[in-house]
Parts: sequence; C-alpha cells; structure tokens
Amino acid sequence: MAFNNDKTTWTDPDTNTAYALSAFSSFVTTYEIKPDKEAEPFSVPVRVIFSNHCYSRERKDEPANQIIDTQHRRDGTIEERVFCKLRWDFCQALPMIIENLGLQKCLAGDREIIYRQEQKSGVVAHDGWYICMRLDYREKKDPAFELWVRSVHWRQNRPVDIRNHGGQKFRQLLSQFAKKKGVVKP
Repeated sequence: MAFNNDKTTWTDPDTNTAYALSAFSSFVTTYEIKPDKEAEPFSVPVRVIFSNHCYSRERKDEPANQIIDTQHRRDGTIEERVFCKLRWDFCQALPMIIENLGLQKCLAGDREIIYRQEQKSGVVAHDGWYICMRLDYREKKDPAFELWVRSVHWRQNRPVDIRNHGGQKFRQLLSQFAKKKGVVKP
C-alpha cells in the first residue's frame, strides 16, 4: 500500500502521482435542529467521519499493487478496494458539501441511512453522485452525534430503499433522529 505514515497521502505505485487525503479528515460541525414547529431551534455539534469508500472502489482487474484496503464482509467474502480518482476528484468538495448540508434536501433510507444527490443532469433526474451517510448517537462521546460518510459513488438511478422518496432537509432528518434517540423530547 502506498500510503504515507499518517495516511494523509496515497501515491499511485505505477505513476508515482500523489493524492492528498486531507479532505477525508474527521471534523466537527454544527447543525441547527428544531424538535417541533413551535420549539426554538438550537444547534448540536456533529462529528463527521469519512470511510475510505469515498476515494476507493471495489477491485476489478487492477494489479495487486493497487489494492489500498482489504475488507472482510459478514458473509465471509473478502472485498479488495483500489483507489478511485473519479471519487477522489468529486470528494475534494465533500467537506464543504457536508458543512452546508443543514438546509439541503436529503433522501432517507433504512437504518438512519441518508443520501444526498449531487451533480444530477436535470431537475428531476436520478443520476448523479450519491453521498451515502449514516447517523449515529453515542451518549458518552463528545460530540454525541456522528455522521459517518460511508460512500460516495456515481449512480444512474436512486438506491432501492429511496426510490419513492421526496426528500427532506437534512436538519429535519437530524431532528427526527434526535427525537427517536430520546435526545430531544417530542
């Protein structure tokens, strides 16, 4: 693997091209939530964490020296991941997209999975870059809310669990999640 010591850069072993991974550093941001229509909005800090799936994809025919990670799945299979320049290129703007997510429409899927579609070809088009995120709440952590950016990938259509979904502002989804976790009272 061609990572530097602190994994802030990956260097392609074939071309010697270095790719900075600083856009994928964890950070804390703040979102405004509102428990209900009559309540005053308030801010909650959220730690944002990025998976290497934001800059890698499943290995197909690439040589073994291109493998950046090997992941063991629950079903016993092993997935080898390789660096993906297309994902890396798109994701250079990812921290800013996440910072400004509060008022943006997102699509809610199963198990606190949220999708944000970017760079679609038309107003009602379903193609584009999909940012796949998962909300988590860990009472003993600081901050307690986490937004895990699990993957970023180009799709022609919406994921199955959000096909008939109209979308909601991210802060509404976060408010609903906070209520469900008992953090704010309905």
